Amino acid sequence: MHGAVKALLFDLDGTVYRGTDPIPGATVFIAGLAARGVRALFVTNRANRGPDEVAAHLTALGIACHASDVITSAEVAAAEVAGQEVFLVGEDALQAAVTTAGARLVSDPAAAEAVVMGFDRDLNLEKFVGATRAVLAGARLIATNPDVLVNREDGVTPGNGAFVAVVETATGARAQVIGKPEPAIVALALARAGVAPDEAVMIGDNLDTDIRAGQRAGLRTALILTGVSTAAAAAAFSPSPTWTVRDYEELSAALFG
Repeated sequence: MHGAVKALLFDLDGTVYRGTDPIPGATVFIAGLAARGVRALFVTNRANRGPDEVAAHLTALGIACHASDVITSAEVAAAEVAGQEVFLVGEDALQAAVTTAGARLVSDPAAAEAVVMGFDRDLNLEKFVGATRAVLAGARLIATNPDVLVNREDGVTPGNGAFVAVVETATGARAQVIGKPEPAIVALALARAGVAPDEAVMIGDNLDTDIRAGQRAGLRTALILTGVSTAAAAAAFSPSPTWTVRDYEELSAALFG
């Protein structure tokens, strides 16, 4: 038996917006949730934007949002390395999350207890060298997310998963993945909303990350066909999403009748 829906967890890119434009129907659907007593939270694998920045982006699109409604992979990674010596590959938002959690950033690979890797637009050979040496010296390798490609307005670019694969190949280590499809980021969202898994639904456009993460965390899931995954892929996916919907009109009907 499932409880009444008390929280919806949304992926962002491809689910709520695409680039600078909201997905058709998303703004109206999300705006109507409060009247139903349903909390909206936004769960993103991106670690290079902080919750404040994400909330401001959503608000600019017409979706009322506070930083506390946003859960990023950076926050989960930061909790994982709290109090440790960390060699960091990533941008300012990841650095802020990690240091706020009490980790200490080190430049000497031999001093690192953990290597945390997130998407980094200033990635260079020396950062790869440092991460590789730290892992070979015994540091844990932690990836904020496994996404191998990132969509930009001018096309795709290699993502964090591709960067992490370089260090994995060089060291023979396997990274501990923090973001979707692993369930830790979903568990943090549930804790923030104060709801049980059977009272929440994970909504996303990617079977391999969004839907799998929701399933692993014990949630019902809704694949919305506005982004990465197709209806044919959903039909072949096991276990199947609870719902597969074309758009927000169908999502509303599926969840609320």
